[in-house]
Amino acid sequence: MQYFRTTNGEVHALELGIDPSSISEFPKDAVRISQEDADELRKLPPPTSEQIAEQFIASIQNRLDDFARQRNYDSILSACTYATSAVAKFKAEGHACVNLRDATWAAAYDILGKVHTGQRPMPSSLADIEADLPALVWPA
Repeated sequence: MQYFRTTNGEVHALELGIDPSSISEFPKDAVRISQEDADELRKLPPPTSEQIAEQFIASIQNRLDDFARQRNYDSILSACTYATSAVAKFKAEGHACVNLRDATWAAAYDILGKVHTGQRPMPSSLADIEADLPALVWPA
């Protein structure tokens, strides 16, 4: 057996020789772990709804920060500060980041609201909601 762990703590097992990328439903954020680590993880209590929500929020923030780093900004926050730049390129990128940050968090908190009211299940990974979030695209 080979074992994998997702960012939200789920443990998955596959027969040896099976490539996880060949299984469309297999979590994309799963990383391989040892048998011993898998056994230890199974002994842990499942994460609380608060812990899952914290992981969800951290994943959204990482998505935004990773996007900003594509253009060498430290984070999305840093990129947003350029919305008032005197340099046209930086100003356009800063405005784009402000708009993407606002739209992303509005969508994320809408999803969390629906989770809390039982209208949808808690996403197990960012891949589960990628289509519900705004596309991260730099201005031309």
